Amino acid sequence: MEPTADHSVTTAMRTSPPPQVRLSLAPYGAVPGRLDGAWWPYSHDLIGELPLLMEAMGGAGTFTRVTLGIEVWPDVPHRVAVGENFVTVGWFVSGHEQNVILLCSYLKGFRTLLVIPPATEADTAAWLMNTPAPVNGSNAATELLAIAKTRFTALEVRDG
Repeated sequence: MEPTADHSVTTAMRTSPPPQVRLSLAPYGAVPGRLDGAWWPYSHDLIGELPLLMEAMGGAGTFTRVTLGIEVWPDVPHRVAVGENFVTVGWFVSGHEQNVILLCSYLKGFRTLLVIPPATEADTAAWLMNTPAPVNGSNAATELLAIAKTRFTALEVRDG
């Protein structure tokens, strides 16, 4: 899938206070596995969501580039304004892990977050945000999402 956005710079204009960022993050170096945390955006609107994530992570001055799964985001601009700075955006194509976002910092290295789909039920998302990634990194983001879905579907069937 190719990105559908043009190559221009985008700026999000927000008239209401920003929503609280739904983010679970381990301290740097605390998680030797593949995922450093989880992010549960409110929508698939990268232009609106990415500035909130960047601000929660310390701002665009800290993270200068992100790479994410193109299948999860319908419009992927090449740059997104975050405050007075810009974040360069790249993407993974089909065949790569789609439910992650890789945040790149020249000063602090990389952070890899599980991206929980916006429409995920609250109990499933809470479980994902509070479940540490395996130390050996054996579960990819897509596997963790499948485990969570199976887990909560089984609970619904058993309780129903």
